[in-house]
Amino acid sequence: MLRIGTLTFDIARCFHGKAMLYLPYGDDPIEEMRMNTNDNVYSNTDEEYHEICEFLNRLSTKAPFMLWESGRMNFWRYNIHANKERDARFFKDNVHVWRSDTQEIVGICISEYGNNDLFIEVLPEYNGVYPDIFRWINHTWATTRAAIEVDVFSEDVQKIQKLGVQGFSFKCHFENKRTYDLEQSDLRYTLEEGFTIQAFSESLDFASRVALVQSAFDNPKYMESNLRGLMASPDYIDEYNLVVVAPDKQHVAYCIGWHEQTTEHRGYIEPVGTHAAYRRRGFAKAIIKECFARMKANGIHTVEIASRAEPAVSNYLYDSLAPQTKREVHKYVKKVSA
Repeated sequence: MLRIGTLTFDIARCFHGKAMLYLPYGDDPIEEMRMNTNDNVYSNTDEEYHEICEFLNRLSTKAPFMLWESGRMNFWRYNIHANKERDARFFKDNVHVWRSDTQEIVGICISEYGNNDLFIEVLPEYNGVYPDIFRWINHTWATTRAAIEVDVFSEDVQKIQKLGVQGFSFKCHFENKRTYDLEQSDLRYTLEEGFTIQAFSESLDFASRVALVQSAFDNPKYMESNLRGLMASPDYIDEYNLVVVAPDKQHVAYCIGWHEQTTEHRGYIEPVGTHAAYRRRGFAKAIIKECFARMKANGIHTVEIASRAEPAVSNYLYDSLAPQTKREVHKYVKKVSA
């Protein structure tokens, strides 16, 4: 037995290759629920990708602290890793899937970049699978790394407790997530003379956009194929892929808006970037407000924007837009023994 506060867990036992699991129970006597689960390497087929998105959409209705949403999965596959072959080893090594005895996905581990970063998402009614998840992390995924880093909302006490038992400790305040009420937002903006905001599809100037992203994020590896992959993704909405165009037709700032798949009237903006030579001139603020206006016209009421934590200068921009809420994402780390 493992006791954390008022919760007690029966550690998972293996039987014929399956994890025999028990849900947590507290001081009040309730019936233990026994579950059979099996874990699998991720195949990255279209079918399994959509299965994971459906799992994440179900989870979003039950878990207020989830960080890896279906939209992030979409961006991960169609933008960050758009240049990889679908059967590349990266996907098998950095995603693992847990299924119930009916083969429904109940939990995943996924690394965004394949470095030390890892996200854990589990259906609440299958919390008993955590011991099996940590076994896979410790004995498989972590064996080629010096550390494991997991992001969690600062309010997610239960997951933080689970990480603590596994030897994780607080590393830093890593990210902020802000929400904006479009009914309360001031959508007015001005641009310098000669600059305009338009949908990227109006120019389809891929070379200028690639140069913009490379400069905005100091990312020389960004290629046209990353952008084309994102534009071909299932969640893509053309009118929210916006650019600020200079008088010489150069693209100097951009953002992309998205609709949440499970919550009506909610959306998010990701990413937002400004060319290094055009910063501190109000272009990012203007293009976000234009995206807000377009989303509001399509029935979106609330929009989320994520940013790196302070002292990142982008926080001044996002605070100036008067967020309704601001939540902290913390990073927890565990050193891996050699």
